Order: sequence, then structure tokens, then C-alpha cells
Amino acid sequence: MSLNARELATEREDSLHPPKGRLHRELSSFAVLLLTLSSLSPVVSVFGIGGDVLHQAGAGAASLFGLAILAALVWAVVYAELGSAYPYAGGDYVGVGRVLGGWAGMVTLALWALSAGPTVAFTAETLAPYVAQLAPQLPAPLVIFGGLAGALGVALLSVRRGALVTGLFLAIETIALVVLIVVSAGRPVRSLGAILVHPVALNASGALGPVSLSVLGLAAISAVYGTVGGNQAINFGEELNDPHRRMGRVVLLACLIGAFATALPVILVVISAPDLGALLRSPAPFAQFLSARLGPWAGPALSAGVALAIFNANIVTIMGGARLYFSLGRDGLFPGSVNRMLSGVDAHSGTPRAATLVVGAFSAGCCFVPEHVLLVFLSGLLVYGWSLVCFAVLIGRMKGLTGAKGYWRSPLFPLAPVVGLGMSVAFAIADLLDPAAGRPSLLLLGLVVAAALAWYHFVLRRRGWTPQLGDSGVTAAKPDITPG
Repeated sequence: MSLNARELATEREDSLHPPKGRLHRELSSFAVLLLTLSSLSPVVSVFGIGGDVLHQAGAGAASLFGLAILAALVWAVVYAELGSAYPYAGGDYVGVGRVLGGWAGMVTLALWALSAGPTVAFTAETLAPYVAQLAPQLPAPLVIFGGLAGALGVALLSVRRGALVTGLFLAIETIALVVLIVVSAGRPVRSLGAILVHPVALNASGALGPVSLSVLGLAAISAVYGTVGGNQAINFGEELNDPHRRMGRVVLLACLIGAFATALPVILVVISAPDLGALLRSPAPFAQFLSARLGPWAGPALSAGVALAIFNANIVTIMGGARLYFSLGRDGLFPGSVNRMLSGVDAHSGTPRAATLVVGAFSAGCCFVPEHVLLVFLSGLLVYGWSLVCFAVLIGRMKGLTGAKGYWRSPLFPLAPVVGLGMSVAFAIADLLDPAAGRPSLLLLGLVVAAALAWYHFVLRRRGWTPQLGDSGVTAAKPDITPG
């Protein structure tokens, strides 16, 4: 089996002369890698989720982030295979729907489409505390909506310019991680072995004591959540040159870079903190660590780096959401005029501008929702979405729809999707044990899944609906079957 030469020629022609109404195929693997890493934002993961895990698990955070790297590898392998076979602007829902059926595509579509606005809004709201440390006179609403408007403005640029801008921001924000790694790697004060065997955290009296297995288990889910990623690259598949051959490597590389960039600083800080108790008592442990080592100037500089990282992540999240909504319009899920609007592409920039503005407006509306409510909506997303992706790769390989010659193949199949399903069970258990956000999220998103299934059964199935495979010269995930 091999990729059809005529289809490859069509891809090359579209990259030079994009047809009207289609996304422009003009991104290199490196450009998509920059966009994906900007969306992953290891800086935000370290200083946000990393700090939370430190507060939960104490020194045990080091071993948890080490395990999270292995979980990230499983995540990357599964998504690399699905993305290589189905590199389309709709992301997950296209591959899941084509392999498992329209019902699964509709469920995945509903989950990701409805989470686009809350995801951007939640990230936008986290910007305010960091900006407040630099400019306390600025009101929080101005920071939130001003940052959102700025991110939307960059997202409306051509995808190549957007990749350039986010790449520059990524280079600047990465300095914060490099400084943290260099400073923490220089003077270790405890061995990694001791931390792994006897992890300690603050107990109820504020002193260091052993960490229970239940606490480590809940914190491990947070560490995994902050470390996995790379699937964001799939949304830019119709703008990547030669996507079937390149997408798998981009997803894998982005995930591994993001995972190590997130886990390594946490591990090194735990090893190198001179006063572990003081580190864990600090509301901002990594800022406290750098300030203690470098001086008080490090705090404001760090806040600036994290604020830039949050802004940069929102740019790419809006861009990815816009391509998802573009795909919804192309799939004909709305009335005709709405479909034409969403699936429109600016001839000069190649950007789905109407879809980008819709995502921006949706996100702005979600900014009026309390942050806790947004967190509730997003907490259980991985349980449902990740399970369907793992099933799609498991069934897709058996049917010859993924992992074909010319596509990226996950090694040791079916190990990765089977382990991935085990991860989904762990996510579900962790959410059920979290009455504040996780448990209500599973219920809320369960209602979304039920509504999506009903819509498919009563409306879309009668149309014979399945996700389209794109109009941008990307070949279908059914390789040309020829001898040799």
C-alpha cells in the first residue's frame, strides 16, 4: 500500500495555488511544531499545575512528573497514529467519526466544540493575577478582555504570520524555563532516590511528613494532565505540507518536548530547594525558589514570562478552535447561511476569519462565567474524549484505517491504545473522587454526550452524516491499495 501519487501532486499544487474557500497549505513541520508548543505552554504548566502538584504531593511531585512523561508518551503515540491518518482541521472528531462511526464523531465534535470557548476564557482569566503583580492599577476585566482581544487579533493573521508571532513569544517565554532549569540544576541538596523512596509533604500541622498513597494518586492525575499534549497539531493538518507523512512526527516531537520541558523543572526544583518546607508553604513555589536564588527582581520577571506564555497559549487555542468551527461549517451541521459563513476562508490570508471571530465571541461570553464553573465544565473532558480516541486507534488499525504504509504507526500495537484506555479509567476515578469539580464535570459532560447521541440518532443519521475528509487536497485515510 502507498499514498496515491496523484493525491500527493494535488497537495503540492494546492500549496502553490490554494483553491478558493480552502485553507492554504503553507506550513512546514517546524511551524506546526511552534504552534503546538505555544498551545501546550510548558511555562504555564510548570508555574500553574506544577505548583498545585507541589502543594498536594510535596516532594512526591518529582516522581509523579517522572511518571507523567511515560503517560505523555502513550498519549503522543496514540494521537500520532490517528493524526497521521486523519490530518484535518476538525482534529479529533474527524478521525474518531470515520473509524467508529458518525455517532462517535458527533460526540467528540460536541465535546470539543462546546469546550472551545470555556478553554480560552479560563486561560484568559488566569492572566489577570500575573499582570496584577506587574501593573496592579489595571482592573482585572480590562486585562482579561484586552488580552483576549489581542490574542484574537493575532489569530486573524495568516497562519504563517501567526506561527511566526507565536514562535517569537515562545522563544521569549522559554527563557523563564531555561533559567529555572539552570539555577535548580546547579546545587542539588537531596538525592532523587531519597525523594522517590520517602516522599514528604506538609501535613495538617504545617510540618513535613509522609505522603499518603491516596494523595499521590490524585496529584498524579494533575501531573499527567499538565504534561500530556501535542494533539493540537492535528487542527493545522490542512495547512501542513505532506501531512500524512509529517503529522505523526510533529505530534510525537511536540508531546515529548512539552513533557520534558514541564517535568524536568519540577523534578530539579524538588531536588535543589534548600528549604523544602518553605518552598511548599509558598503560594508560588517556583517564584519563591528563583527569588531566593537570584534576588527579588526574579519575581516580577517571572510574572512577565508567565503572562506572556498565557497570552501566547490563547492565540493558538483560538486559532485551533477556529479551524474546528471551520470544519463544522464545511460538514454542514448548521443552516446553509451559517455553514457558508463558518467555512469561508479569506483569499489573501488563508484564515477562516468568520470562524475565528465566532470563537472569539464565544470565548468573550464565557469570560462572564465564574472561573470555577468553567473548571467544572472542562475537568471531565479527557475522560470522554481520550477514551474515544484510544478506541478509534485500536479499531482503526484492525480495519486498516490507521497505521497503513506511508502513515505513522504506533510501535508495539496495541499496547499504547490499551494503556490509554487504562489512563481514561484513572482519569474517571480521579474525577469521581473530586466532588468540587471532577464529579459534576463528568455528569455535565455526560449530558452533553447524551444530547449529541440523540441529535445524531434523530437528525444526522437520517442524512447518512459522517465527518468530511476535507477539501484542501488532503487525501482520505484509505491508502491506494496496489501491489508493492
